[in-house]
Amino acid sequence: MRATCGLPLQRWALAALAGGLALLAQAQEASRLQADVREAIVRVPAHVEDAFGKAVDGELLVTTFRPPGPGPFPLVVISHGRSVDKRAEYKRQRFESAARFFVRKGFAVAVPLRLGYGELAEAGDPESSVSCEAPRFGAALQAASQQILAVREFMARQPDIDASRTVLAGVSVGGIATIAATSTHVPGQVAAINFAGGHGGNPEKHPGDPCQSDQLRRIFRAYAEGNARVAPATPTLWIYAENDHFFAPGHARRWASAYAAGGGAVDLRVLPAYGDDGHKLFTTGNDVWQPLVDDFLKPLGFDQPGRVPAPPAAQPLAGDASAPAGARAGQVAGFQKFLATKAPRAFAWDSAGHWGYASGDDALSRALALCQRNIPASVDATPAAACHLYAVDEAVVRSSP
Repeated sequence: MRATCGLPLQRWALAALAGGLALLAQAQEASRLQADVREAIVRVPAHVEDAFGKAVDGELLVTTFRPPGPGPFPLVVISHGRSVDKRAEYKRQRFESAARFFVRKGFAVAVPLRLGYGELAEAGDPESSVSCEAPRFGAALQAASQQILAVREFMARQPDIDASRTVLAGVSVGGIATIAATSTHVPGQVAAINFAGGHGGNPEKHPGDPCQSDQLRRIFRAYAEGNARVAPATPTLWIYAENDHFFAPGHARRWASAYAAGGGAVDLRVLPAYGDDGHKLFTTGNDVWQPLVDDFLKPLGFDQPGRVPAPPAAQPLAGDASAPAGARAGQVAGFQKFLATKAPRAFAWDSAGHWGYASGDDALSRALALCQRNIPASVDATPAAACHLYAVDEAVVRSSP
């Protein structure tokens, strides 16, 4: 059998096929990146240790988003949560609705996929707490927070990033890991946002009651004491819901009290029950939490709204007759699909034939994003070329690009 570059022909062909498939997957991934928010993918090296001291290394898959223009932009790093039984199934993390919210506020956004999840699962599981009876939360959260800081440091080296205005945010394990990272006095960090943060939760085996809640209470207090060593303490916003199936609100209140007792600056919000599980609030309840985060960040110098407000109503919808004047056939068809959905809902369009509609949570932002999706991003784009809202819920609205 002939050999090529030291490989038998069959093995060479298989290697070439694998390489071709990898390139195809990369090309397909790139084609899905959202140009209007300058979505990109970068790799960030990370080195941590698991609870047994074993080294875990890899390149974090980080999705970034940016506003238009040259910057420099303030930075937010958004950290995901943890599923023990499905961690190998994690895809590239995006949190698109949250990312667009922060981009509208002027932030550059970095969303890492951490070691132990998705394509990085085979490297090991450094965020495992090992057992419910004697969990090793400290080691797990140190590993998670070190990765958050590695991403922050990588982004800080980019010429269009103003790392002196950094916000860290995270959900579930990513939420408590954000508080852990905050305890290290991140240079330039001005705030932290903890969505339903905790570890050791299992809604099937012990709904609402995480493993060893008192150990987590002590850990939260230790994080506060570490942060309070340098005055003033970094302001933190904690958002939980009454029906969180991982961490019932009683635990959140005790953890927040411990954090405050340790000298931490904490603004705890326990919201009414959300949907069938309040732990999903961050990903599916953007309309609920975005106004709270806008209010929290405003006195810190981030007064540009991130939430898309509903424009004033111009007239009630009158079925197909309310379609935009001069709309193209595709836009009219899209508007008819919008009319068939239930509120909350929104329809966006532009003069070039683009359109988008969405219903449910974050409908206004998602409709605009779907409309804008096929428009090339350009810092020189004129407002007239941008999509704008045409109808919201039951009314045609007054809105312009």
